[in-house]
Amino acid sequence: MSSTALSIVGAVGIIGSLLFAGWQARALAKQVGFQATMNGVATLYSVLSSLHNVQRILADDTSLVPHFSPERSSMPLDEADPAKVQMVAAMYADVLNIGLHMLSAVPEAKAESAWEPYCNDLLTKSSALKAEVAGKPWGYPRLSRLANSLTTNSPAGE
Repeated sequence: MSSTALSIVGAVGIIGSLLFAGWQARALAKQVGFQATMNGVATLYSVLSSLHNVQRILADDTSLVPHFSPERSSMPLDEADPAKVQMVAAMYADVLNIGLHMLSAVPEAKAESAWEPYCNDLLTKSSALKAEVAGKPWGYPRLSRLANSLTTNSPAGE
């Protein structure tokens, strides 16, 4: 065999190897994209499951509803056990803070979530949640920053 033929065979081998490597890289990129999507779905599912556990307590004891969703109840605030209100506020704050952290760590989930606006809404409407976060900013760092930004950005500086 001549050196030209050997060079051609070698070049074909190199080109084939490069094409195969490109195909592998493309397949890997697809798999990474799929995994990122699955991570986003799992994150949202986890956050919402935790939220539903806390909301279940409100459904079971409707005297708590005015403290967290006043627009959904006409009951007076003083019908609820204050210790129970504080405990549920702490549970809510935990879930909201963890959700903010998880959604910042998994960007694929953030686009599908309205978590931050939901947290803003709860902090605006729930005096129990607002008091819990204000009383323990070290316990809910992300939620505390969000609450502080609401206070800073409110028209009256409330």
